[in-house]
Amino acid sequence: MRALAEAMLAAMCAAEPGGDAQLAYARAFATTARRDDHVDVLRRLIAGNPPVEGLVMDAELRWHLLSRLAALGAAEDADIDAELARDDTAAGRRQAMAARAARPTAAAKEQAWRAVVESDELPNAEQAAIIGGFMQADQLELLEPYVERYFGALPTVWATRTSEIAQNITIGLYPALRITDDTVDATARFLAGADPEPALRRMLVESRDSVSRALRARAKDLQAAAVR
Repeated sequence: MRALAEAMLAAMCAAEPGGDAQLAYARAFATTARRDDHVDVLRRLIAGNPPVEGLVMDAELRWHLLSRLAALGAAEDADIDAELARDDTAAGRRQAMAARAARPTAAAKEQAWRAVVESDELPNAEQAAIIGGFMQADQLELLEPYVERYFGALPTVWATRTSEIAQNITIGLYPALRITDDTVDATARFLAGADPEPALRRMLVESRDSVSRALRARAKDLQAAAVR
């Protein structure tokens, strides 16, 4: 991932100023950034110091960079508040919610979980934003306690929420990033024991099958590597 981030950064710097490729490389760099030196680059990009010729730091890109900083533990509440003050719109408020949920702390994850699963006060768009921030591929250890809680919450979610909200939670919080046999087995146990309604069953079967395919692909990669 380090090599990919650095390749995206180099491509951004070499791209035609102001072009779509430059913007795409900037977003890709932020998504793949992991190291402390990458954090420094993200901060400089947001600050425009030095500016990157042609790169338009609009609200959407600023939030994308800041959310990655938040996920890396390099952005505080004050940073998110400051960005929200710059972009105090409905979209900006959703971005701020996502950034707070992305932070790599147990407290941030618990706050996000309660807001989405244990409360029914959020509108759909805000719920989706928090779910997007909550699920981070490089935070699997923090997300581990929520696997069992996810399956435990599904019956209540489907009994008490609107269909759209229930579907958002089911698909968005499914432990799809956890590519393990245990994820497949946990899904199978729920399907066997809970007798879920058809819509919920279909979503879980499709999600489980995606993890199963990823496991098979991983096994093939390992076999190929062993042959080489």
